[in-house]
Amino acid sequence: MGRKSKGELPRWLTASLDQKEKRFVQVGNTLLFDRRFTALSVGARYFYILAANESGGQRSFQFPASKMEALGISKRTGWNYLKELEAAGFIECIRSGKCARQPNDYQFSFQWLEPP
Repeated sequence: MGRKSKGELPRWLTASLDQKEKRFVQVGNTLLFDRRFTALSVGARYFYILAANESGGQRSFQFPASKMEALGISKRTGWNYLKELEAAGFIECIRSGKCARQPNDYQFSFQWLEPP
């Protein structure tokens, strides 16, 4: 079996014909199978992974309505997922862009790791 070059994924994990991706998400099993993560709705879990991709490996990110709609997620549904993730302690809003009509700034939170 040949060695994979940087950015090349197994064929079943990419739609790219050359198997090269500029950005991809890496998620640990300890998160995927944690009871607090699996307690989230399926949509919120998917949205969390999309946010991880959107962040490009950084802790902070924006997820504007235009991006949600481009991914087939209605604005209302996207906001509901964000609220669910925020209530569960997986993300936190660090700046509201409501008054300036800008996207909110979010960051991944570690509150969900704290004991209840």
